[in-house]
Amino acid sequence: MLVLVVEDEPMIAASIEWELLDAGYDVLGPASSVAEAERLAAEHRPDLALVDINLAGHDEGVALARDLKARLGVPSVFVTGQLAQARQASDAALGVLTKPFHFDALVETVPVAAALARGRRPARLPRGLEVFGDWTSDRTLAAAG
Repeated sequence: MLVLVVEDEPMIAASIEWELLDAGYDVLGPASSVAEAERLAAEHRPDLALVDINLAGHDEGVALARDLKARLGVPSVFVTGQLAQARQASDAALGVLTKPFHFDALVETVPVAAALARGRRPARLPRGLEVFGDWTSDRTLAAAG
């Protein structure tokens, strides 16, 4: 599975990349800007995007997730500390993994997001992952996970 990482904080981006690579995923990026993420996504068509909402001090991640979904059919999960903004943009992503997060939860989020994108209900949610849309009844699992 090819995962696009969109994160403008270099240490966080590198940590996410390393954890995903260690778990056996192919990583695209990390991209630190919307333009870079859009270029990479158009060229490589990732299976999933992990998108920080606040890029370069602006809430550009929401528009990026909407664009990836509409233009390329790439589902996104917000990986952010901006929970209120993520919830307001629930149409743009499958859900949100709230920062700070445990790296095991990050790695577990990828197959859960893939299942959600295929319309499947996951058996359980990783700690810190809140899903949007038809899966709102599972929000309590995210807190308990």
